[in-house]
Amino acid sequence: MIKKIFENIDKTKFNIVFTLIVMIISLIIGQLPKLPDSIGFGGFIPIIMPPIYSLITILFYFILKIFFKKGVWIVTLIGALYNLYEAFDWYFYYKNYK
Repeated sequence: MIKKIFENIDKTKFNIVFTLIVMIISLIIGQLPKLPDSIGFGGFIPIIMPPIYSLITILFYFILKIFFKKGVWIVTLIGALYNLYEAFDWYFYYKNYK
């Protein structure tokens, strides 16, 4: 099982699908808290930012893939972790907002 993951980790399709799955999870997490009425257009932030972070991650992935053949999956991992960090930050901030 682990050997199969490490065989696929440098494949482009695996990295793009992983980034898109994390983007969907981040969108779901960002929509969970009940937002106050005074937030205005700021309520669009959890809808707009995960796709932007995912596109930036995929763009960096393809740029670095030109120069390096192995180890570019680290960019995907960093982008996914940042995407999840932002989603949970949004969730916990507005979950406790009064």
